[in-house]
Amino acid sequence: MSEEQAAKKNTGLIAGLIGGVVAVIAIIVVVIIAVSGGTSIEGKWSIAGAKEGDKEVSMEVLKSIGMGEYTIEFKGDGKGVMKYGEEEKEFTYDKDKKTMTADGDTIEYKIDGKQLILDSDGFTMIYEK
Repeated sequence: MSEEQAAKKNTGLIAGLIGGVVAVIAIIVVVIIAVSGGTSIEGKWSIAGAKEGDKEVSMEVLKSIGMGEYTIEFKGDGKGVMKYGEEEKEFTYDKDKKTMTADGDTIEYKIDGKQLILDSDGFTMIYEK
């Protein structure tokens, strides 16, 4: 085999190895996203619905009682802001424990697909990005 043929063969092997490594990294990223639920808590969430016990509360009803503009914004530093009407309330959150704390009160949250779900005493608020 000539030097030129050997060089082409080595280049092909290197390209194949790089392609394999890139494929493995892509698979790892997909698995991490799938395991983590795919949606990051950081960002702004807007109210999309609610439940009282098993009964759905429509957006129409939420708007009629002044809850249609509720938002929650999680910042990357473990802090956030809840906005409801003209009022704002700052809070802290713990991604590992999946909790939010404001004014000494702590509530658990969960992310289900693209929804942020907060439940307190049988009233569930559903937010979406």
